[in-house]
Amino acid sequence: MITINKGISVIKTKKGNLSLRITDSDGSIKTLHSVYDPEAEAANIVEAFEFNGKGLLVVLGLGLAYHLKELSKKYPETDIIVVESEQEIYELADKHGLELNARTRLFVGIPPRQVLKEITNLQMKEGILPVSVFTLAPAVSVFSEYYGPIIDSLNKITSVRLWDRIKYPKFRQDTQKVVLIDTGYFLVKEAEKALLSLNHKVRRVPVGKTAGGDVVLSQFVEAILDFKPDFILTINHLGFDEEGALTSFFRSIEMPVASWYVDSPRLIVQAFKKNVSPYVSMFLWDRTYIDDMKKMGFESVNYLTLGTDIDVFRPMKIKGQGQRLRDFVCDVGFVGNSMVGPVNEYMSKFDREFHPLIDRLAEKVAAGESFGIGMLPYNLDVKQKMDFEAAVLWKATLLYRRSCIEKLNGFSVRVHGDTGWKDLLDSHYDLKPPLNYYNELPKFYNACKINFNATHLQMSEAVNQRVFDVPACGAFLLTDYQKCIDELFDAGKEITVYRDKEEVPGLVRFYLDNPGERERIAGRGRERVLRDHTYGHRLGSMIRSMRERYA
Repeated sequence: MITINKGISVIKTKKGNLSLRITDSDGSIKTLHSVYDPEAEAANIVEAFEFNGKGLLVVLGLGLAYHLKELSKKYPETDIIVVESEQEIYELADKHGLELNARTRLFVGIPPRQVLKEITNLQMKEGILPVSVFTLAPAVSVFSEYYGPIIDSLNKITSVRLWDRIKYPKFRQDTQKVVLIDTGYFLVKEAEKALLSLNHKVRRVPVGKTAGGDVVLSQFVEAILDFKPDFILTINHLGFDEEGALTSFFRSIEMPVASWYVDSPRLIVQAFKKNVSPYVSMFLWDRTYIDDMKKMGFESVNYLTLGTDIDVFRPMKIKGQGQRLRDFVCDVGFVGNSMVGPVNEYMSKFDREFHPLIDRLAEKVAAGESFGIGMLPYNLDVKQKMDFEAAVLWKATLLYRRSCIEKLNGFSVRVHGDTGWKDLLDSHYDLKPPLNYYNELPKFYNACKINFNATHLQMSEAVNQRVFDVPACGAFLLTDYQKCIDELFDAGKEITVYRDKEEVPGLVRFYLDNPGERERIAGRGRERVLRDHTYGHRLGSMIRSMRERYA
């Protein structure tokens, strides 16, 4: 007998080959293979194993691999995953001639959750690839705490054969069914409400940041089987994995996906190239990113700007609304992030030698110059380039917003946002904490004589949420000019814009002194929002686009 580690030992069998002996914590002894002829035992077990060779074969327990050798011989075209809980057992098998063919993958000692994630990823890439399980029974019995959770999860996967039920025609009815990926992002609620208002049906599938692949797959399979959606809707590609497993799964079952980007897709999906698929339609709130997405390989790329919820953002009378609304009354109000936190976060990703370059580029972008990430004098990988671009844009936005708000100096100005504003603005400004988007922000917009806006510089042509929410309240908006404004509003009649920061003081003074003109513009702005810019308008446009492509 050759003892390698306490509790695990190699013994010679009566046929002269080897078996493994395990001494359990209670002193009981078990062997993983026959003590007479383990090769014959393996051949008999594999011969009795009911498996047609199709799909993915998961082998639980490696032992000295007698059964694995027989399985590989009998099913040479099958992908096999071998899961072994003990590093010592793997080392013994390797020492005594372990051979793995190209279609066999071995996982040793990794947590059961990670094992299930790997299995699920392989499954999804092939579209619910059938999974069969072969157990080395003595190993599973001895190490039950490790193998038990894996077996329980695999039993759920293997208990149903899904292919003929999960692949079906879409868009056959006037009413569409939409599975909405719910990651907690604010726009999920608005999208669901708009779809329901258009008489479509919605099923939310919650996806947490730490959810494993097995959990995500089972949630989608359950929703698809039960709800039979026409397409999946995600915001900013949230809920999708970097490896593209979920995208591959949806492609394999011909399930359309709509991804509505309301932030820079270049800073999100560029490192997720495996998420490119003809079954993923992109909807971008800024059309300047369309060419980038098409170059990545997306075939269906559409322009879909933001909108607003007119039930939340609506006119409110100052009188009769209580003290809270009256407390918001001010001449000029601004709500937004100082970007101090995001700038510090992204700057920390780079050595200090990069910081001066980031600062210089940010100053140029804030002044209106374009920025090309391909012009960097550094050899950065895709993720580093994304982080670098974000650092520049975030810092440029900080500089730009501060410079715009500084033009308001001399007026009664209230700024609601993060504590970073205290580092950027002096005591002339009334600095207040962030507002709740649904409960407090509509009141603030109604209470401000002038709502001021300075757009985040990740938006080359697009407008932000404020440009729709403020007019929806019947409130007055003064915003920086963006190219797409001309197609959304009649500038000067429905909203007011400044094309240069130097215009800001004069415009603010004029509209403070002319409340009647302010109210007329605000009223026309609300009429335009009601006519063209609700979330119902946006989701209706998305539905029409998805029907045209996938019906």
